[in-house]
Amino acid sequence: MSHIESQQPIQMQDDDVSLAEVLRPLWNRRWVIIFCTLLVTLAVAIYVSLLKPTYQATAILLIGNNKPANTLSINNAFNESSATAEQIQTQYELLRSRKFAERVIARLNLTENEEFSGQKYKKLLPWQNEKKLTQKRSIDYVVKAFQQRLTISPMAKTELVRISFSAYDPVLAMRVANQVGVTYLQYQDEIHTASKETTSQWLVDQLEELGKKLEASEHALQQFRESESIVDIHGVVGLVSAELTELTSAAIRAARREDDLKVTYDYIQKNKNNLQELIELPEVSHDDLYIGLKGQEEIVNRKHSELSKRYGPKHPKMIAINAEIASLEKRIAEHTDNVVLALTKDYFAAKEKAVATNARLTAAKQDFLRLSRLENKFSQLEREVETNKELYSNYLVRLKEADAMGNYKTNFYVRFIDKAVVPKSPYKPNKILALIVAVVLSVIFISIIIIMRELLIDTLNSRRKLDNFHEAPVLAILPKFKLDKSAQQRNKYYQDNRFVEAVRSLRTALLFRQDKAPPKIIAITSSVPNEGKSTVALELARSFSEMEKVLLIEGDMRHPTIAKSLKLEPNRPGLSNLLAKTHEINECIVRDDHVKLDILTSGITPSNPLAFLSMKRFGMLIKVFGNFYDRIIIETPPVNAVSDAVIISRNVDSVIYIVHGGKTKRDEISAGLRTLKQVSAPIDGVVINRSENIDTTKYHNKYYNNPANIIKLPVRRQA
Repeated sequence: MSHIESQQPIQMQDDDVSLAEVLRPLWNRRWVIIFCTLLVTLAVAIYVSLLKPTYQATAILLIGNNKPANTLSINNAFNESSATAEQIQTQYELLRSRKFAERVIARLNLTENEEFSGQKYKKLLPWQNEKKLTQKRSIDYVVKAFQQRLTISPMAKTELVRISFSAYDPVLAMRVANQVGVTYLQYQDEIHTASKETTSQWLVDQLEELGKKLEASEHALQQFRESESIVDIHGVVGLVSAELTELTSAAIRAARREDDLKVTYDYIQKNKNNLQELIELPEVSHDDLYIGLKGQEEIVNRKHSELSKRYGPKHPKMIAINAEIASLEKRIAEHTDNVVLALTKDYFAAKEKAVATNARLTAAKQDFLRLSRLENKFSQLEREVETNKELYSNYLVRLKEADAMGNYKTNFYVRFIDKAVVPKSPYKPNKILALIVAVVLSVIFISIIIIMRELLIDTLNSRRKLDNFHEAPVLAILPKFKLDKSAQQRNKYYQDNRFVEAVRSLRTALLFRQDKAPPKIIAITSSVPNEGKSTVALELARSFSEMEKVLLIEGDMRHPTIAKSLKLEPNRPGLSNLLAKTHEINECIVRDDHVKLDILTSGITPSNPLAFLSMKRFGMLIKVFGNFYDRIIIETPPVNAVSDAVIISRNVDSVIYIVHGGKTKRDEISAGLRTLKQVSAPIDGVVINRSENIDTTKYHNKYYNNPANIIKLPVRRQA
């Protein structure tokens, strides 16, 4: 057992033990894996031994293609060019086809052959399947079985193909493989003969139909031309298209001109009573006449300024110069009004021009769309005529070439390279390979089941799950060990060194707690029965008794087990008798002869144990015992089963919660701890019992099982 930090959960390694935790269940259940593997292997061995030996015969066929020196141009009628890879692959699929299989079956009369009786096992008894062998199988069944046994495998980078057939009879395997090649040769001859007879007639029929289609398409084209009065539809469409382009450009220019004048017009309307704002218009301020008038006005203003210094306002010269200034201002105003009026007229003219241009553009578009539809229809009819003409000419050439082909042969040529021979030895079943595969797959499948079960089961059976357990600290992990029955008969207590040392580590964790004093009265409980709380209580009491005076109380009066473990009388007086005041303390307490340990069994089972434990006398007894003993350990019933442990927890200093590492579910643990926490029970932590997959130390077996490392000291007996 590794050292345990006081009052702290056991800190786990994450990365360096993850693989070990996954593989450890396999080692723990190695005998299950071995047994199941042997069982499956034995079943496979029996099955393989019952199978009939299968023989395979193989013939090699050459499927090539002719490439004559003077190849004619007829490619589609006879397909007389060199065969493509797809065409060669088609021949392979033809050999595998159902129709081809039926031909071979009929030639060899395989429907009456006992090879296809469906019996693949050896005839162990003379009368076995005797009736079945005399029955004639249906053609569907025989074809399916034939295709399953036939293998067509092309040889890479060659024109050779292997034809293999498997059968229980080696002679039949040879016959079928050769017959497949012979049937294929005959089939190629039939195809070529039928092709020569049907190609010419097919071409004549096609030419007759194509002639009718050509005549109908030409008539439809001419009717459309006359009904729409079409002379040169493409030229007309071109002219309309050019006009449409020109009108589009004109409409864009007119719209742009209108937009520009609209801005000026809006400005004029906004400032029509403000001469100075109107003069700011570029059309006015940049006008040559305005610039001349403005220059004259500046000259007159300078002259007026000079005369005003020498003469009064009523002087004739001043009156004359003022009249001249007024005349110039009047001319400037009149000129500005004329420019504004011209701009207004230009705006309305541009607006009318834009409307007229858009109207012409709309009419041109409609005309263009109408002509485009006519052109499309005309082109469609024209293409149909041209297509029918080309097809008619091509088929006419094909017909003349077909008549000239004569006895020209097909592009495929087939011949045997190697005919099949009678196989000497069977090729399956491969018994050694089957057994190896059975062993490997069995081990893999069973291992996966075991690993998935360990990973998916909701218990605290791995380090990873302990890392995610936060309901209470983990005080210790007690390993699972094989019970030595002979040693158990000689000694009441467990002698497994790893288990004993783990219990001592639990004792150390309780004695050296960091935040509080060591507990004097300790209750041992669990979630459900059969988690090992009685064993842990007994072994922990024995461990404490090595150092001090200890009393072990069996508080489970419903299903007591400690008395049986210690080989005591089952009905001897105990805790229930003390609570009922039928016996004295010295009559109920048993003193162990080997260790310094006193034991108070449960006594006679009462009808209502919970009522007995709820008595004040129980608490008083615990206090009295505390005056005489250094440590008191109470084994209690499971928390989730009854409420006895909850009542007992009120009289103790520490509660240790026992969890079965491989069986107790997380929900059961959480429910039990939650019940104890509701009554503020002093829970010190959880002890994982019978752990298989959590390797708490790597040197237990080597260190504690070595007799040289163990020194037996004499036990001091109790006075």
